[in-house]
Amino acid sequence: MTVAIVVDDFALAAVPGLDADLARQGALVMRSFKNLPNPNLLRVHPGAAVVGGRDRAALHARLERATATLAAPVIGILPAGVAATADLRGPGVVDLVPAGARGVARRILLMAGVPVVTGRTPGRRPAATPAGSAPSPPVAGPRRVRPAPAPSDGQLVAIASSTGGVWIVADLLRGLSQCGRSVVLAQHMEAEFVPSFADWLAGASGWRIHVVSSRCAVSPGVAYVPAGGLDLVVEPGGVAAHPASGRFVPSADRLLSSAASLGANAAGVVLSGMGDDGAVGLAAIARAGGRALCQAPSTAVVPSMPDAALKRSPGAEALAPEALAAALAG
Repeated sequence: MTVAIVVDDFALAAVPGLDADLARQGALVMRSFKNLPNPNLLRVHPGAAVVGGRDRAALHARLERATATLAAPVIGILPAGVAATADLRGPGVVDLVPAGARGVARRILLMAGVPVVTGRTPGRRPAATPAGSAPSPPVAGPRRVRPAPAPSDGQLVAIASSTGGVWIVADLLRGLSQCGRSVVLAQHMEAEFVPSFADWLAGASGWRIHVVSSRCAVSPGVAYVPAGGLDLVVEPGGVAAHPASGRFVPSADRLLSSAASLGANAAGVVLSGMGDDGAVGLAAIARAGGRALCQAPSTAVVPSMPDAALKRSPGAEALAPEALAAALAG
């Protein structure tokens, strides 16, 4: 099945050559001049709409219109001088990309299959494989994982992610060796979209994704996400899902704080997002002797979460997204 990327004229003007770059990477690119992307195109070819604007007000209006009519991810290209602020986010907007960002085409393709909430459609089809790319690895839904040694016998990476962090999670996992390493993830997300998010993340990252609904052992080479509406907690010998404990669901603070019990065998990573979830948990990991890393706030779509984490843990490493995997392996 072909991934279609519908790009409007404003986005193409902000990123010259974007349509050619996307086509080279296997996308079917359809331009939509002057008007918003045509919903009919994205019903025929799964993919994403890329929306731009001459200024902040124009981008905001076009994002609102696109998310009201499309049951597909919508990506905004920020005009020069326009910051990624929270009011530009909304249902169905999966990323805001600065016009001068590196790897814009690859980032758009990666985000094309992210499950979204729209004003019209309660669900999201599974992600498709871009034309010309390798088939996705088998997707792991909720199922029993083969028992393995306790997480204290290998590295456990605990990741906190929210708005703007989804593509970085996929990139980070793809860059990490699965040997002797497990991952636990708190990605703020509406409950009904967790299964399709797990499907997408498995295909985008190459990792086996296990959706945790009760308690299970931890295996190397597996990433764990909690079932919808639940928190994920690291416990002796495994992980468990518990009722949500706060307004951020799943709670990154609760996950990272529980991972701190592993001491030097734990690593915490706080990515882009609104609010301060994850700051307390990352500080707990640092105090316990684990690695503490943050996405550099200047590279974040929404810098609030990494900013808050760095204030609590000034010794944490602040790195660009592409440097996080190498730092964890070092």
